[in-house]
Amino acid sequence: MKHKVIIPLLMTPLLLAACAADETNVEQSEDVSESQSENQAEQTNQAEEDNWQLLKGEETVSHIHGAGFWQEDARPVIATHAGLMEHREDGWYVLTKNRHDYMGFELVEGGFYGSGHPDRRTDFKNPMGVIHGQHHGSTLEERSLAGEADFHYMSAGYAADSLYVYLEEATSELEAGFYRSFDGGETFEPMKLDGVDGRQLAGIVADATEQERVFMYGPSGMIESTDGGDTFEPLIENEMIVTAAADAGRLAYVRKVDASFEGVLYDIEEKKATPFELPELAEGAVPIKVAVKGERILLVTSDNSVYEYANDKWKPLLEAGEIK
Repeated sequence: MKHKVIIPLLMTPLLLAACAADETNVEQSEDVSESQSENQAEQTNQAEEDNWQLLKGEETVSHIHGAGFWQEDARPVIATHAGLMEHREDGWYVLTKNRHDYMGFELVEGGFYGSGHPDRRTDFKNPMGVIHGQHHGSTLEERSLAGEADFHYMSAGYAADSLYVYLEEATSELEAGFYRSFDGGETFEPMKLDGVDGRQLAGIVADATEQERVFMYGPSGMIESTDGGDTFEPLIENEMIVTAAADAGRLAYVRKVDASFEGVLYDIEEKKATPFELPELAEGAVPIKVAVKGERILLVTSDNSVYEYANDKWKPLLEAGEIK
């Protein structure tokens, strides 16, 4: 029996083997190896920096499809219609390579996952299927479904090695529907979705640490699965949730309350909700993306504004898409 699920767009080793050697030779080998590793790391970091350019003068950012904090330096990063951008103390920087129209952008411990449409100056197939990015986006690897799938709805478990997706259009091998992957997007298997019938859904969130835990949210609240999306149970009832994200042991989400919006941090095990205030939003702006890392929160709204919560206060990083 097929399940009827309504999904409106609410907003849219290298292994080294050694023969017997005396102690001195082993120590020298290790020293050389460490030195080489340090040099390689420095070269990689320098290459990454060379790929970023500070945006000066009046620039406009449109179509923000993902956001979060980089793993190593914790800089805020957004995925846009024209590639990746990160925020530093002196302003916004753009990655000058791999300027793709990223969709389903999700940060994980080893980089990020995404989908979307490629820069026409590259050899990536359109659509891009599932891609895995490393080195702050300077390195991209195709994982699967290149030329067949564009995942707008994709969520990755930050430290769980899980991917949960909604495939909007069938491919040569997969029907439209919900799928999970526990091998980095190489293969997918369908979710059974018991307990989802008739619900309106706006998004899907993979747990940050538990591979088989996944959440779905929408205008009637949030449901939870602990078996990889085969069965779901209600978690949060009677709340209009417009966007959500996972951190270790908790969720961050935004709910609509009357004519305004409110943020909530939710302890998954204790099932305890702690509301928090959002920044003052422009008239008509709707929260479309939230990300959380430790005590910091990133919020993106429909007018292409970006706000960061750090040191107990909100700070606008981008206002209505305008970089000045």
